[in-house]
Amino acid sequence: MKALLWLLLGVLLPAPWVVHADDDVMGRARARGTFIVAAAPAPDQLPQSARDDAGQYVGFDVDVANAIGKRLGLPVRFISPGWDKVLAGDWQGQWDFAVASITPTEAREKTLVFPAVYRFDAAALVVRKNDGSIERPADASGKSIGVRKDTTFESYLRRTLVIYGNPNVVTYLIDDPQIKTFPDREDVVQALIDKRVDAIVTSLGIAEHDIQAGAPLRIVQGFLFFEPVAVAVAKGDPAFAKIISETVRALRADGTLTALSEKWFGIDVAGIVP
Repeated sequence: MKALLWLLLGVLLPAPWVVHADDDVMGRARARGTFIVAAAPAPDQLPQSARDDAGQYVGFDVDVANAIGKRLGLPVRFISPGWDKVLAGDWQGQWDFAVASITPTEAREKTLVFPAVYRFDAAALVVRKNDGSIERPADASGKSIGVRKDTTFESYLRRTLVIYGNPNVVTYLIDDPQIKTFPDREDVVQALIDKRVDAIVTSLGIAEHDIQAGAPLRIVQGFLFFEPVAVAVAKGDPAFAKIISETVRALRADGTLTALSEKWFGIDVAGIVP
């Protein structure tokens, strides 16, 4: 598994930076005195990000963004502009970068730049806790499976998934699923609990958090695929993209990403490079 993660990391880090217009993100942030960072738009995506009872952002993505800001000498202020707005690009200076568990794809690269991978995400098949009919991914073949619409999880079930920079690393384990899409992750989970679907495909970390929070679910043994998760920046400022790339490399080299990974996931999901 580590060999695959290292391969993905090596392919993704040197992503090209395209200049579309003059835009000094770092200068704007320094003048403001803070970075504005787009966080995951969903209200609760732990261990990635969420808001606590006091309304403060918490989670792995949040800690990574704060670590980037600290290394660059500026505090971070978080906003949740919405998934569609983040992915659309053309941010017009409303926020400086996004740490929102975004998977790079060729389509998304048309509107955004992904200068640094900061973790890898495992996709998992999840069923109801007392359902013993699905013990491995192949057992879900032909069954109804729920996913959030327009995600890599949906692409996997439709057998159209391309891992960014590595088109030949996906092995499809589920044949002819009855795919049911939902607009939000919470709807996907509830559909499984309510027995409207037989299984769901989602992030391993989020599934583990749901189970710890009391959801009557079970993770099927055997990951479906691994995908890189990257910091996103707007096009037009290659110097800032390089700053983010170098900063994340430094956070990986000094062990910060590993420590934060183990804090929130219990394992190292940062893909440490030897």
